[in-house]
Amino acid sequence: MAEHSAAARSWTAADTAIAYGRGTVGGLIIALPLLLTMEMWWGGFTISAWRLLALLGVNFGVLLVLQHYSGLHPRKTMRSQARAALVAYGIGILVAAVTLEIINVLRGGVALVDVVGKLVLEAVPVSIGASLAMSHFGVEHEEVERRKDEQNYWGDRAMALGGSMIFGVSVASTEEMTMIGLQLTWVHSLALALLSIGQVHAILWAVRRGKEDDGSRKRGALRHLLVEGVGVYAIALVVSGYLLWTFGQI
Repeated sequence: MAEHSAAARSWTAADTAIAYGRGTVGGLIIALPLLLTMEMWWGGFTISAWRLLALLGVNFGVLLVLQHYSGLHPRKTMRSQARAALVAYGIGILVAAVTLEIINVLRGGVALVDVVGKLVLEAVPVSIGASLAMSHFGVEHEEVERRKDEQNYWGDRAMALGGSMIFGVSVASTEEMTMIGLQLTWVHSLALALLSIGQVHAILWAVRRGKEDDGSRKRGALRHLLVEGVGVYAIALVVSGYLLWTFGQI
């Protein structure tokens, strides 16, 4: 542990600047489609201020989780993780402001409250992408790798929460979600749920293959499906409901 801490302290100001630049690019990789989506622009004034504030708080919690397992910086104290989460959201605000200004979304005549709403909303996916920058570019620090290797059941659920936010925010703002929901019958909905759980189970099995101990193998595929697959699906369901509520789709 002392070795990891010493390595983290060895980072220079130049290393930090490079990490922030990497976070900016990572944010753009994740969020560029949303920065060019009209529903996200409209959300800046259609979503109430208190819902935007709640989303900001939820997103900050997700950023803290992502800073724990990836993040912008290898230093992993609570204070440094909170600071890195704030920096990630700051990167989100900056990238959103520059991008929306370049494509003339923040043109003259737009009310200040609308501008603030747009930036708060668009900064969410950018900040998540920035927080995953180390994973994007394969430069994870030894301490990050150690935490991933040692994460327990709740650590896995925390990462599932972050993943749900990444994918959920990209579609929750679109009208297609409402259209699809209206045209699905209960048969289609059940089939989609079962297919989703099956996909989660297959992905988790592929990721964990070769890493499980004998005790994990003895639990069998059915228990693994119930404990892992259904658990992750439940988190995705809750996050989806929250995001759809935020955008006024529920």
